[in-house]
Amino acid sequence: MFKFPLILAVIVLMMAHEEYAQSLSQGVEDFSLELFRRIAVDSNQDFMISPFTVWSLFVLLFEGSSGGTYYQLRQALGINGDDRTLREFSRARNQFLNLMTNEIEIKALRGIYVAHKFSITPIYKSILQQYSIQPFEVDFKNLGTVRRINEQISSATRGLIKNTVQQRDLSDATMFLLSTIYFKGKWKFPFSKDMTRVAPFYNENGQVIAQVPMMNKEANFPTVYLAELAGTALELPYGSLEWMSMIAVLPDEKITLNTVVNKLKTVGLQRILQRLAEYKMKNSDAMIDVSMPKFETTTDLSLNDILKQMGIRDLFDQNTANLDRIAPGLYASLCKHSSKIVVDEQGTEAAGITGLSLGFKFLSPRIDLNRPFLYLIVEKQTGLLLFAGQVRNPKA
Repeated sequence: MFKFPLILAVIVLMMAHEEYAQSLSQGVEDFSLELFRRIAVDSNQDFMISPFTVWSLFVLLFEGSSGGTYYQLRQALGINGDDRTLREFSRARNQFLNLMTNEIEIKALRGIYVAHKFSITPIYKSILQQYSIQPFEVDFKNLGTVRRINEQISSATRGLIKNTVQQRDLSDATMFLLSTIYFKGKWKFPFSKDMTRVAPFYNENGQVIAQVPMMNKEANFPTVYLAELAGTALELPYGSLEWMSMIAVLPDEKITLNTVVNKLKTVGLQRILQRLAEYKMKNSDAMIDVSMPKFETTTDLSLNDILKQMGIRDLFDQNTANLDRIAPGLYASLCKHSSKIVVDEQGTEAAGITGLSLGFKFLSPRIDLNRPFLYLIVEKQTGLLLFAGQVRNPKA
């Protein structure tokens, strides 16, 4: 049977069955950390990904799959149980990913574009309605379609990601699936620009590789040493309610970043969050002096090979792909992931008063993120991993 290419793009930035919802949460975490691990161990560069947008997009393909494709997606995505709970879980998570407060803004978008005169099955249209997704009919040969998709991506990401989809990506497309996420959070403990200093950043061999702007702040940052991770976890909370945080993990001296990355999935995100919460309960007034680089990272990846390594093989093979619940003859020819992160002192509007009092200063424990480290941006209550990345040579 002739196969029609289907293009995937992942662009980056209360359950009815509680037991199954917990299983799904664990499945999302396992998929997210495994995806991060496989990218990190093959990369000596700075990068950032949004694992949940990948998982969220591939759930839509899972819903349209059968046969071996179905079982491979089910296994890789960590899906167990019935369709109704999966849809409730996905809707709940995506509703959470569309909110705006004075301190945090999150905007998620999933879209499906279908070629004119190409029909998807009524069953799949019904399923998409349960995800609040309405397919758009477009002409993939028309340059205006690429412009329209890029404008939608730029709007959804507040201009951080522009022109990521190229005409060549769509030239043979029958369907195009899109998942984006945008996040902006104000530090609970903002860094003062006056305290930012240019300082050396080291590689894993202790050699200076760059002089970078290092932000400095002394505050009640939760921090714990995790022997099982061979590193120290530092929490940098967003907003006064602290329900979202960046977790930075600094490897021990002479321990490579890849070593820590390989241990991360075994240790688990929940274990790290639990230890940080315990520290906070016991050390509510403890001050930590933190130094971390300003950095900006733009990432463009093809995920085809990595997802195949994770067990999603048939989907990308014209001869074995089975997406007949969407439409006969589809296969995935391309999965792109684009993301961008900007970390600096900003995130709060502040007023100041000047006063001077001299006295003896007790030296607080200090953490210097001045050598390769990884970071995770998480929603702490659900453990949802929105972004994950590594810094090896920061560029602000």
